[in-house]
Amino acid sequence: KDMLSDMIPFRMAGNLYFVGTYKASSHLIDTGEGLILIDTGYDTTADVIVDSMKILGFDIRDVKYIIHSHGHYDHTGGTAKLVELSGAKTFLHSADIKYVESLENSFVPDFDIHDGDVIRLGNTEILCKETPGHTEGTVSFFFDVEEKGKKYRAAMFGGAGVNQLRKNYLKERNLSYFQRGQFLESIKRLKEENVDIFIGNHSWQNQTREKYERSLTCEENPFIDDTEWVTFLTKCEEGMLKVIHEESRTEFINFAHRGASEYTPENTMLAFNVGIYMGANGIETDVQLTKDGIPVLFHDETLERVTGEAGCIQDYTYDELQAFLVRKNEYVDKILKLEDFLKCFGFRDLTFAIELKQYGTAQIVADLIRKYKLEQKIVITSFRWEELVAMRKYAPELKTGYLTKVADEAVLVKMKEAGVDEICPSSLIVTKENVEYWHSLGLNVRAYGIGTEEIMKRACEAGVDGMTVNFPDKLTEYIKGWNK
Repeated sequence: KDMLSDMIPFRMAGNLYFVGTYKASSHLIDTGEGLILIDTGYDTTADVIVDSMKILGFDIRDVKYIIHSHGHYDHTGGTAKLVELSGAKTFLHSADIKYVESLENSFVPDFDIHDGDVIRLGNTEILCKETPGHTEGTVSFFFDVEEKGKKYRAAMFGGAGVNQLRKNYLKERNLSYFQRGQFLESIKRLKEENVDIFIGNHSWQNQTREKYERSLTCEENPFIDDTEWVTFLTKCEEGMLKVIHEESRTEFINFAHRGASEYTPENTMLAFNVGIYMGANGIETDVQLTKDGIPVLFHDETLERVTGEAGCIQDYTYDELQAFLVRKNEYVDKILKLEDFLKCFGFRDLTFAIELKQYGTAQIVADLIRKYKLEQKIVITSFRWEELVAMRKYAPELKTGYLTKVADEAVLVKMKEAGVDEICPSSLIVTKENVEYWHSLGLNVRAYGIGTEEIMKRACEAGVDGMTVNFPDKLTEYIKGWNK
């Protein structure tokens, strides 16, 4: 058969059979009281499964259960057609229903899979373990097969691919970076299992084709190998960590902190434009509400440091604030509306970090971001934990980051529980070991408090994904050296 299309169906071990294609594996279990099919491949390959079963002497009408490792179309695409032919009941984790709802030939699963569920039919019991990461509802399967009078434990890792965990993929689908951490945690959990027969949900994962060809001339069953499971999981783990490390360089964000605030009036049009000119591919800014409820870009609690005026932002209407000038060195500029900032810079190829300085700002900021359709370009940050939680509830599609001087387990647990998927640590706690640990949890890492070039270099060497700097020109120059 063509290496990129169909494969010859065959018995792998005991009552377990391969009936899929090279690109999308499907496996059949003969339980003695009906058939169980694991994954259905693409819509266009459903007929291949039916034909493969016929070659092996099975009838599609004897399929009682169709179980899915996850909801991606290359594992569920053929289900609707196969259910029509067989009348089988279907199983899928509820977190992945959204994927099958978008299929041209969608279906409604009959049963939700939960962690620890056992699917029983005839002589077979399939243990289901939630192993999220590849998708939110990925499930791995474990069951016994008997080969030549000996019992072996077979297992499938429900979703091993890491390309779906790249930042761009996650951003486009409004998925949390925490899925990276879930993926790594799932691998850790699966490594504790003893497995004799590793089943790939794509044929290249366990060299299905090559092992079949070896089995034609080999007395020992090449699919029985109690070392392959952990070896494969280790490769998956290494692959995820490699992506995280690579993206900490290729996707690194040089955030101009309040613009190029070392040289120009902070949080102003001038500061932002100068920061971009100096090579920044991100802008960090701060939001407060005026007396008349207009969100403006301003950092301090009081006006005095940067304008020389008395009072706070909240003491004045926006129009009244226009009489004040923000100063730095010989330069001056005006206090800027968040909306004007988004209109001016939102179309550019930049990432934006917007820090919420007050309680009660989440909804109005989120509404403006939605108005200009900038959800994928912005991360909302704050030291104010309650405001981040409010943002997560009101606009869960937005990435959020917690600014913190402490990153103990209590902090990390509450971030995970709230779905805050970027940690923004003080440079004082940025070390290589800490960054690696935060990455292993799936967190994006953006450092703040970068007061000197030496601190900047140390944070870069620790492997952070980005940082806020007052001098983006110096960081731009340093980054150039990475590729030399």
